[in-house]
Amino acid sequence: MRLRPRDRPHHARARRPARAAGPVVCVLAAVGAAGAASAAMATSGAPARPAPTAATAQTGSPVATVVVHDPVDTAGGFDLTRVQVGRASDGRMRAALTLAAPWRMRDLPADDGPPGSLCLRMWTVTKGEAVFPDRLLCITADARARHMRGAIFVERGGTLERVASAGLARSSDRTVVARFSQSAIGRPVRVRFAGEATPPGCPRAACIDTAPNAPAVATLTLRST
Repeated sequence: MRLRPRDRPHHARARRPARAAGPVVCVLAAVGAAGAASAAMATSGAPARPAPTAATAQTGSPVATVVVHDPVDTAGGFDLTRVQVGRASDGRMRAALTLAAPWRMRDLPADDGPPGSLCLRMWTVTKGEAVFPDRLLCITADARARHMRGAIFVERGGTLERVASAGLARSSDRTVVARFSQSAIGRPVRVRFAGEATPPGCPRAACIDTAPNAPAVATLTLRST
């Protein structure tokens, strides 16, 4: 997707941390550019147990949309302030991820280290204390920041495999919207989810922002059981 060229806001680019080392590097290489942030979180030892949050729809009835609001809490980096997940009018899934500051495609590629990304962690079949989301939507840009890409990954054997694409659109200078089929995530009864924003060059969980804050998740019920 091509965006109109504009000057990059100085507050959208985070400072580059040190290079990744050890096991994180291996996981990042296996997963690729998309999903790198979730891999870093899973290997960092940070809490990852999905837990209820006040933004979660806890009833068993289908819910059209669930919205998570998150305060500004990540200085100098990508900071998620709103995550909306629901069903679009055509039956597809719709996810909208909003950052605190305006951003452009050129803010995603990294001069060094893994690229920046906006992702949606999804737990559709795993239960209890699952560390790794079994589905992941990730939005990245190519190295020259000419095209933005959305992809759905499935967790298999501790790694992520790409299974589908997602259509992308910008609804504002802070928000990107992704649409993808329910079949891409296995047509689950409900989806537990959390947004994830990773600045370029981020090799560890400390520079990843989540909404709601980990280990909390929100729940979208798609159909009655």
